[in-house]
Amino acid sequence: MTDHPAAWGGPQEYTDVFQRSALRAVRDLCERRGGELTSLTCEVVPDATGEMVVSATTVVLFRGRRCVFRRGIWPPSHPATTRAAIYASVLEERLLTRVHPRLGDDTSAIDL
Repeated sequence: MTDHPAAWGGPQEYTDVFQRSALRAVRDLCERRGGELTSLTCEVVPDATGEMVVSATTVVLFRGRRCVFRRGIWPPSHPATTRAAIYASVLEERLLTRVHPRLGDDTSAIDL
């Protein structure tokens, strides 16, 4: 894939490249920060205007909490591999700044 939007392919091709890259980046993040990747999925969802977009959702166990991170990835603003790196970086920042260990058995998920 090049940096030119016309070369990014359609939503399925872009999503496939994004998901492979993001999976590697999030696994690396979990290994470095002591988390556990539960899932990383992409799905087509409607946005506020009813247009269809592709959204990536990651579920990570971190500091004893189930954390859910969701971001739109299509339509693209960057090549898929760049978007995946940004996605993993924002996830890491949110995990480190918004997730605090809880006393007791609080199993509620944290939306990041």
